[in-house]
Amino acid sequence: MSQAMRMKIFFPDACWRPDIISGALFMYFYKEKIMLPHHPSVSIHLTGANSVEFFRLVENRAPSWRSKWSTFSQFLARYRGSLIRTARILEPLQQGGFKTLLLSYPRNKQAWEAAEDLIASSNLPFDEISKLIDPYSAADELYAHVFFETFLELYGPKSQDETEPRLIDWQALYEHVDKLFDSKELGEILTTTYMFRLSFLTAIPAVLLSNPNMVEFLSSLPVEIKRSIGSERTSSDLDTVGWEFFRQLLSPKTDPLDDNSVAEVHKLIETRPAEIDALIRKCLALALELSGERNLVTLQRTVGQHIRANVESEIQSLLSINKAAVNDFLDSVFADYKAWVGIGTFVYSLIAGGPILTAGGAIGTLATVGSNAMKAAAERRKKLETSDYTLLYRMRAGP
Repeated sequence: MSQAMRMKIFFPDACWRPDIISGALFMYFYKEKIMLPHHPSVSIHLTGANSVEFFRLVENRAPSWRSKWSTFSQFLARYRGSLIRTARILEPLQQGGFKTLLLSYPRNKQAWEAAEDLIASSNLPFDEISKLIDPYSAADELYAHVFFETFLELYGPKSQDETEPRLIDWQALYEHVDKLFDSKELGEILTTTYMFRLSFLTAIPAVLLSNPNMVEFLSSLPVEIKRSIGSERTSSDLDTVGWEFFRQLLSPKTDPLDDNSVAEVHKLIETRPAEIDALIRKCLALALELSGERNLVTLQRTVGQHIRANVESEIQSLLSINKAAVNDFLDSVFADYKAWVGIGTFVYSLIAGGPILTAGGAIGTLATVGSNAMKAAAERRKKLETSDYTLLYRMRAGP
């Protein structure tokens, strides 16, 4: 398998909160490449602009949309603070655990139109889509739209002889922001900016899904997977199921991520790779066994029982605990019955072609045809057929 095919990309958000990524991820993929994208506004410093001046200008002029701008500013502040704290928590895992990735995509007028096309392609009402986005990530996309893309369009790049911060007449940018905020509600703006990354997808073989709500949105797009019920499961399908089992089994030990759990994850990767591999193999074997079940209710009822009966030895070896302790640990793992029902539903979705498969197909189709073709299909009440789909690895058992 090529390096590109083995690469797993955290998407669509930057890892700005510890609870949107699972510590088990770094163990399951410790031999592969995990790519964590930078936040949307990471390159703004290259413009040489001082956005604080603009925020002060808005405050002084007190436009009718000042309260919307203030809420946006609060979202942005919380996002930035949490982003910095999360980066510090993850730092011990960076060497060997993951790499950072700079995603390049437009956030200009073209991007705005593409995002609107994508939203219009969904069969969900706009208000429902707005509930599915991460408004904090969207706020950073909006910040990049205003202070990177639009700023450069209006003022150009910083020249070598300019001072930093640059001396800017903010009137042109103010007029752009005034038009945007005066004509739209903040929820509409943020829902649109959140779609920037989705609207300009390139082929991604596997996604580490940062926002589980996106399954509902992506599966609402006009895409149909051409795959018969009962068709042969691929090793990649089984890997996503094996990951579901592995994550849920170790989540009480690794999540939510903090300094202590990161230290534990790092220690296990460094000292017990053979035991990690053994648990991965067992999860993949169980995925193969359970993928043959064609009855959803049966799968939901038995998935947890079947896994518990078969993983005790591997868990005990990995965590180096005695039999009594491993029983207590597994009691805590399987106490969340609803989570295991959700995992059973996930497995069935891969078998029978449910929302998780349709969502993966939507990502692959978007990368191929773009949001404009997606909108055109929706307007014709047609579905775009595809046999290809992006693998989705969820960070938790459900929305």
